[in-house]
Amino acid sequence: MPDFEALRITQQPHLRQPILIAGFSGWNDAGEAASSAVRFIQRRWRAETVAEIDPEEFYDFSQLRPQVRLKDGERVVEWPPNVFSAKRVEHLDRDVILLSGIEPHLSWRTYIEQILQVCRTFEVAGVVVLGALLGEASHARPVRVFGSATEPWLSDALGLGEPRASTYQGPTGIVGVLSQTLRDQGIPSASLWANIPFYVQRTPNPKGSLALLERLNRGFGFDLTLHDLEVFAARFEAQVAADIEQNPEVAEYARRVADGVDDDDDEATEEPRAHEELPDAEDMVEDLERFLREQRGGQQDD
Repeated sequence: MPDFEALRITQQPHLRQPILIAGFSGWNDAGEAASSAVRFIQRRWRAETVAEIDPEEFYDFSQLRPQVRLKDGERVVEWPPNVFSAKRVEHLDRDVILLSGIEPHLSWRTYIEQILQVCRTFEVAGVVVLGALLGEASHARPVRVFGSATEPWLSDALGLGEPRASTYQGPTGIVGVLSQTLRDQGIPSASLWANIPFYVQRTPNPKGSLALLERLNRGFGFDLTLHDLEVFAARFEAQVAADIEQNPEVAEYARRVADGVDDDDDEATEEPRAHEELPDAEDMVEDLERFLREQRGGQQDD
């Protein structure tokens, strides 16, 4: 345990059965979709900071370096932020706490304890953890959002079907550790994932963020205005399409993925099964590379 207070609570406004929505940059954040979604809500609501986690114990600063900025003409050092902000949502029965975080390098259990302390301090009613994973998805199709929840009220709100436990086994990220700890502590929780095309190199991916925000908006009645993000997402899709069409081999692969997605849609009657962890993207990259080699080989034989 650290010999200093890692969690700094800066103010304690009265919040009504708040929902904590968390997004972490790092391994569980393909296309920065999850972390960008949380930051979007923070900016749109101008949510006020209520707590911060001191980064000293949790990061290797040679990997995640602090940034030097000029503020009012003076140089300041900005350390990796983990910020809790709160918003009283007048038209709803519940308020919202937002956690914009970064997956830590060290002391994960201690880091998770800081989040649990915020849950206890503000009597959080439930936690929704956002994530984004790389998958065999088409850039030209709507982003699929899926997940799981431990309580019916969260499942119903987010359109996730019956509460169920994950059957995933393998390496995990901070989203998986936090979700499991919340279940162990009896805190209602849900995970919500956006499926991001693994062959798209551009980032951030506003289509992924938009898909997550639309699900939150619809489920909790936030009434967030998403028009500007819809515009960014449309521009992003056009830029990606232009990038892909410049490479005929990748364009052919993208069309093959889109055809596969269409076939799945014809057969499926519900959202794909939620995986609470990132799949092995290396296999998908190898599949793409193998496809490109086959294409080049075929061209050489002609």
